[in-house]
Amino acid sequence: MNWADTILGKPEEWNGLTIYPVLMRDYPLFLTAKESITALQQSWPFPWSTVPYLEGLIGMGLFPRLCAMLKLSLRLPDEDNLPIYLVTESPHPFDKGGSEKITSLLVVQGEKRVEITKKNFGSLRELLALQNGLELPDERANLELLEAQQDLSSGGPPLKADLEDLIASVALKSHSGPNDILGWTVRRFQRMERAIDRSEGFCMANITLAAGGKFKGGNPYPSWKFDREEGLVGVESLSALSGRLSDSVKQK
Repeated sequence: MNWADTILGKPEEWNGLTIYPVLMRDYPLFLTAKESITALQQSWPFPWSTVPYLEGLIGMGLFPRLCAMLKLSLRLPDEDNLPIYLVTESPHPFDKGGSEKITSLLVVQGEKRVEITKKNFGSLRELLALQNGLELPDERANLELLEAQQDLSSGGPPLKADLEDLIASVALKSHSGPNDILGWTVRRFQRMERAIDRSEGFCMANITLAAGGKFKGGNPYPSWKFDREEGLVGVESLSALSGRLSDSVKQK
């Protein structure tokens, strides 16, 4: 996919289907649907951790979330019965205990009928992630290490997450109206949110350093333009950084 087209939020052709980036007006459904793309397969129980991703996704009961993701990405009409069908094959006649096996998905978009198979789903998954600013997990990563990183980043006081507050905050910092933001792509919104966090964090980190404060593992926000490489040290949330700044000022 062309780099500029990705930034501008243009649709992409994939095996005859037109794939659109998800818009912010569908953000609540997207937050539920994205798990069908971002799930870490090695965290699933056997046998779903060892089969093709699409097969494991269905086996884990995530098919409704995948349907929601396809509905948003293909701009399918709001209907009770989505034009997404499971394609199965009957068991071999000599396999007495066998059952029907899911081989693929059949998707209808307008006059197009396209089969999504276990083999080509990987490229579709990558495209959906790219268009919507999602990061696919590294299946080679150490699962225990990932859990430790999540525990580390979850420190600090709990926040009252509210979607309207999130949109209002980004609207305030980006000098945009909430109605305008609903027409943005999810990728654009998330990039703007990260840029705001980076800018705010960079300012607070420098104030903390100027007040004599220090950071274990180094400055978590060394640049207002680029993110720091993630790791087990040197990563702090904005709320934790704000608390550290308050402590430094009190000590002065």
